Amino acid sequence: MIRGRAIIAIAIAMALAAPALTAQTLTLRMAANVPASSPWDLGLKRLAAEFDKVSGGRVKIAFPQSAHVASESDIIQKMRLGIDGALLTTYGLAQLYPDSLALSIPGFMRDDAEFDAILAAVEPLFRSKLADRYVVLALSKGGWLRYFSRVPITQPSDLEKLRISIDPSDETVMQLMQSVGARPVKGSTADFLLQINSNAVDACIVSPIYVASLWSQLRGQIAYGSSFKVAPFVGAIIFNKSSWEKVPAELKPKLEGIVRDMAAKISADSAKLEADALASLDGIKYPPEPADAQAKWDKLIADRRGGLIAKLFSADMLDTMDGALAQARKRK
Repeated sequence: MIRGRAIIAIAIAMALAAPALTAQTLTLRMAANVPASSPWDLGLKRLAAEFDKVSGGRVKIAFPQSAHVASESDIIQKMRLGIDGALLTTYGLAQLYPDSLALSIPGFMRDDAEFDAILAAVEPLFRSKLADRYVVLALSKGGWLRYFSRVPITQPSDLEKLRISIDPSDETVMQLMQSVGARPVKGSTADFLLQINSNAVDACIVSPIYVASLWSQLRGQIAYGSSFKVAPFVGAIIFNKSSWEKVPAELKPKLEGIVRDMAAKISADSAKLEADALASLDGIKYPPEPADAQAKWDKLIADRRGGLIAKLFSADMLDTMDGALAQARKRK
């Protein structure tokens, strides 16, 4: 009788323990190189809260001190050494998938409708090209780069002999600028303040948000901003494939939906921040483009599409972008 009771007690204990075993917490460690309290920083914090809520505490996102990084190269290195996921921008993505820089060809696309169409078209390429090692959960619009300069830039001829600061990792834009007669000067975004103050450069392709953050130091050095958008930059939330496979299968669709929704919210918040930044740049001028300027920018791209651009990027990426752009312009 005692033995029978012991067996029953053990069975009950095992039954009670089973839910605890199946409900173990999975903590996904993420890294990001984003400004504190920016839309990207706040978006990631909301993402962590939603993962915890929707999964009932079974899947959490953490941002450990060890994930704090100085660059996106550091992020990628850490993803190979234990960090599970990351928010990467265009330049980080390019280290994993060089064709992603095609999205930043200056002048290729001109507005959000074109950007939306192209981003949707190339997302399957991103997923398939990175599928061996990574899971791409969402791509998002990070905002737009513009020319900021000492002299007006309204058409391609204005770039001739202009000393323009280009990130050393962006060999693509450097070659494109050289092809139109500009004089690229290597320098990261962080270097631009020193370059412009020391009269080493005349212009930069940069986000208005960055210019606004340093406007007290740049006022008087930069007189003009382009009235048109030059190139977009993207963000991507990715995880190591091995890490994402640990997420319970029944939770994946919900969590992936949360990531997509959060990416859309980050895009919207970034657009508002960019508009506020442009409005805050008191004293800067945005000269209108001449009537034929857009046709000239389009011709610049078309003239290089079969030569330099085709050498820099794969046919599948460029053909996909061309097709999406053509469809987007038909709808206008």
